[in-house]
Amino acid sequence: MKASSSIYQDNPIWRFFSSVRLAVFLLITLAVTSIAGTLIPQRESLQFYLETYGPNFFRIIKSLHLYDTYHSWWYLTLLGLFSTNLIVCTLKRLPFTLRLFRKDNLSMDSGRLLRMPFKKDWEVKEELDNDSIRSIISAFKDVVGKFHERPDTADGGRLFLEERGKWSYWGIYCLHGSILIIFLGALVGLFMGFKGSVMLPEGETIDHIVNKQTGEQIPLGFSVRCDRFDISFYDNGAPKEYRSDLTVLNGNKEVVRKSIVVNDPLKYRGITFYQASYRAIPEVTVRVAESESTQRLLTISAFQKTLWPEAQLTFGLIQYLPSVHGRPAAQIWIGDREGREGSLWLLKGNKKEFKKGENSYGISLVNARQRYLTGLQIKKDPGVWIVWLGCAFLIIGFTVVFWVPHRRVWLWIGRREGKTIVILSGQTSKNKLQFEKDIREIEKALDSRLGAR
Repeated sequence: MKASSSIYQDNPIWRFFSSVRLAVFLLITLAVTSIAGTLIPQRESLQFYLETYGPNFFRIIKSLHLYDTYHSWWYLTLLGLFSTNLIVCTLKRLPFTLRLFRKDNLSMDSGRLLRMPFKKDWEVKEELDNDSIRSIISAFKDVVGKFHERPDTADGGRLFLEERGKWSYWGIYCLHGSILIIFLGALVGLFMGFKGSVMLPEGETIDHIVNKQTGEQIPLGFSVRCDRFDISFYDNGAPKEYRSDLTVLNGNKEVVRKSIVVNDPLKYRGITFYQASYRAIPEVTVRVAESESTQRLLTISAFQKTLWPEAQLTFGLIQYLPSVHGRPAAQIWIGDREGREGSLWLLKGNKKEFKKGENSYGISLVNARQRYLTGLQIKKDPGVWIVWLGCAFLIIGFTVVFWVPHRRVWLWIGRREGKTIVILSGQTSKNKLQFEKDIREIEKALDSRLGAR
């Protein structure tokens, strides 16, 4: 093992990746770049960054891929280097840990026990009989519980060992492994998951979301309909709660229905729908008439077009004003199948006329109201359970590394020159204050059996 370790130590690549300095550098770099990825909104359109940060900072964001930091080649390279560094450091430490774990702690002589940081020895000026020795061992056992025994050590004594937490040497490997598992889960989420948002009007259905940057449609594999959106307000007008009633459709079959609010999402097939925001848009109702017998009531929403198929006319809402001289007003866009288009303003209660080709039409604003769109954040992260597994190992690893000591307490009993020698010693890797108290308790128990002699 030493020969192979020496070969590795002489390898410059091995030395580079087993460097603690490299680990510290990579940790700091990852922390700083992660801050940038947190402060700068991620995966928005490039136009958003240009308008928000201006042309100079936009060039930096674009060249360094800061608009999608966690997918950027340099961030993934840093993660790869840190993972390699972690693996190499782990392998470098492994032989030493194995030696510690396999070490026979009953192979101790009285001289080494007296050099331990915690020790106490007694000298009895006579050779104790077997009953007295059994009494000392019983006092030791009453305090420490289970122990191991070597009846005949190299220096002629009997050695007893109480040992706990030997497995704690593996805590650091649990900690290192947990970080690699978390990285793996994050990569699975990055490359196999997606995240997006959508504004969904009441009564409408979606079966896909759109990637903000690429415009690529991401199919959901099912449909989601917003049946209803409710919002309540505080007295000062601030939103108090908004709620969306969603229905999941598999084909035309309703499979799940749920009302979602902030922090109470809908989950289906690994995709989570969060209530994120809302938007109020105007919706107007107009009466359009070609003659007394041919007229229609049409509802026109913002950002949508409404078709009157019989007349081959299309209507849109350009602008809405809730109060003009005390009445609502709307600017309506009108187009026909020949490509002719125009717009006019309507004031509720007043009627206007327009012509398309040879035909004349009358149009009036009948009603106006606000319509709500629910803002949903949609996320799929198949790596989340891997990340949770890594977090569980991380907590276990931290607990073991910082709070589980490897402690050993030895009791050696032997005879020299007609006297009986009793040595109590101990060693611990952590929590020395508590260990010292435990040693003093054992001393007290042994004193009760040896003190009078």
